[in-house]
Amino acid sequence: MNSPAWKWALISAPMVLSVSACMGWGGYPLAKNVHESQLIGTWRAGDCDTTLTLNRGGSASVTGMPTEMNLDGKVTQRVSGDGTWEIDKVGAEQELDVKIKDEWTPFDLYRDKGRLLVGLTVGDPDDMNWCALTKDA
Repeated sequence: MNSPAWKWALISAPMVLSVSACMGWGGYPLAKNVHESQLIGTWRAGDCDTTLTLNRGGSASVTGMPTEMNLDGKVTQRVSGDGTWEIDKVGAEQELDVKIKDEWTPFDLYRDKGRLLVGLTVGDPDDMNWCALTKDA
């Protein structure tokens, strides 16, 4: 128990935990100060076969948004339709909330090398099923 590796593990564990608390899934840092104008447009997640369109004035449409996945990451349930969207502040963080068919779905906002990402956690977060949507150019 007096090995250098053990001491390094004890010293670095709190540091790793504090850094990971600032990161979202995939290690992406949370986006800050996101404005509605940055979200307007069409967002796609090829791995989840999902398209989300956010319009000025708060209207939205989604095609193929997964609502349930099995443990292998296979989509078992999807929703499509028209609805509304808004940016919500949750503590010090922002999230994108989309309402389709009277059901609100929260999306996390991340940055990847300066690019904005919209992240959807599908089902239980412990199952680690995510979709990362990027904006069409």
